[in-house]
Amino acid sequence: MPEEASKYIEILKSRLDPGHVLLELEKRCEQAGVPAEWASVPAFSSTYTSSRGEELLLRMGFPCGRHRRWRRAFAANARRYLSLNLESLTFLGDYDAVHFRDLNLIEASLIGGYGDTRLPDLPGARRVDTPQMELPEFDELFAESDPEALGSGQQIGFDDAWILQLQPAREGDLVIELGSASPLFNVVAEQGSRMASTPRNRRPLPGGHGRFISLRIEGVDAKRHDDALRILREVSDALFFELDLEYGAVPRLAHSRDAERIRHGNVPLRMAFTKDVPKNPRNKYAEKPLSLYWYGRSARQIPLLQYLAYYQVLEFYFPTYSQRDALTRIRNELLDPRFRAGDDMSLMRIMHLSAGFGKGFGSEREQLRSTVAGCVTEAHLRDFIDANDDLSQHFSGVQKIKGVAHIDVADKRNDLMTSVANRIYDIRCRIVHAKEDGGGGSADLLLPFSEEAYSLHPDIELVRFIAQKALIAGAVQL
Repeated sequence: MPEEASKYIEILKSRLDPGHVLLELEKRCEQAGVPAEWASVPAFSSTYTSSRGEELLLRMGFPCGRHRRWRRAFAANARRYLSLNLESLTFLGDYDAVHFRDLNLIEASLIGGYGDTRLPDLPGARRVDTPQMELPEFDELFAESDPEALGSGQQIGFDDAWILQLQPAREGDLVIELGSASPLFNVVAEQGSRMASTPRNRRPLPGGHGRFISLRIEGVDAKRHDDALRILREVSDALFFELDLEYGAVPRLAHSRDAERIRHGNVPLRMAFTKDVPKNPRNKYAEKPLSLYWYGRSARQIPLLQYLAYYQVLEFYFPTYSQRDALTRIRNELLDPRFRAGDDMSLMRIMHLSAGFGKGFGSEREQLRSTVAGCVTEAHLRDFIDANDDLSQHFSGVQKIKGVAHIDVADKRNDLMTSVANRIYDIRCRIVHAKEDGGGGSADLLLPFSEEAYSLHPDIELVRFIAQKALIAGAVQL
């Protein structure tokens, strides 16, 4: 934090009453061993603002594996954090999920999928007006409605808290629930903060439940972060698959935006765009590869699908560029003074060079290399990578994606065109788990929600850049 800002925050702190709730929370964090930092943000309307229109807040860093997940407490919600056992909170992986170790409970935010059934419409879901767990500390923080027993089968509305407890398959099973987020989780969950930023969603549901859905797993006996994370993944994977099979409901775990940005570097790349006034198009682009390109652009939240869509743009041009290379080789063979039409060996060389003319010349890796070389120059690639520090670091630094070619544009001895083509092909193989050229070895599968998948952004930008060049190279005048 800059020295000037730090001094300003200290001045604001000195103006607080000794019994101010944020000072109380800071002391509580110190007792719990939770790192806490002061900060300020512009305030729209608050009692606790400075003359400069800023509001003090306390940032708290809770354990999350080898990292920390930072949550913010303002004067308006600090009292809720004081109601929690701060020592027991562990955030899990890259998910908006918490392991409440003192309660042997895991709770994770869910986001709706594209299924046919809403989770509140599942059989057994019922409205509730009291918290799922007895939490006396919340009585003074939330106004509760009169208790009302409501059976299942009733319509659950926007302002209704609800719960669905799954039937255990055998004795000793974990207790699994779906429903409105518990009052405990609503305080610390990222989804709770997002919902509270919308006026319609600002007020919690009855009992302090959150206005978002969560998965709760009770009876979790896990001492380590990785063990709790494994339980969350195993239970949610199995549950969500069977909900899809039996009810057509497709929920998924919500990821933490902060964790994705910090751990995977998944931030928007600083790309340079023109400042000229838009002009009428001059080119007509091939319909099929352009359709694949737009498919990739529309899949921004699905990195593997996005990557494959741009790869398919290049794949569309394989026959064009690979056959062009083949024609050059055949022409050179025929121009060789040693070529003899009556010599079987000379004719066999021509046959070998022309093999596969119907679909493309050479292996898929070779066809990709021909296509890349036909669309861009080494100067294009160097300029594209060098112009962006994020790209340059990703390709030449420590590799976050296993088993792919390294790209170092500073190494003039390096065949940049081949390195780029090999990297693009290696990633494609890992996504589809293909065996290279029909050989016996196969690459490890690159999983959709893995750390590697969230590190793909620079590679997606690279293959998109080359796909753009392929579309331009194949364009005709409009």
